[in-house]
Amino acid sequence: NATLFVLPSSHEGMPIALLEAMAHGLPVLASDIVANRELGLPDDDYFPLGDIDALAVAIARKIENPPSDDEVRSQVAQMESTHSWASVAQKTLAIYRALAR
Repeated sequence: NATLFVLPSSHEGMPIALLEAMAHGLPVLASDIVANRELGLPDDDYFPLGDIDALAVAIARKIENPPSDDEVRSQVAQMESTHSWASVAQKTLAIYRALAR
């Protein structure tokens, strides 16, 4: 129930909070650090780390242009297929099975 999720981290491993926000269909903004960039989000979902002016502009842009219902559904479906715990477990199991052959 948020208008926008912002992750201004300077250090991350796997940005779980960002993934959870996306799984709930929230629009997101994340700092452009490597861990966040590895998610392959559209360029306008990132802002330069430490650039407060760029962050303010990006927040305003996101709030003025909320995602459509179709975009939200698409994001939720993508997150379910790529980053949900069930999806990750299935991918891990497939690797184990391939190695056991």
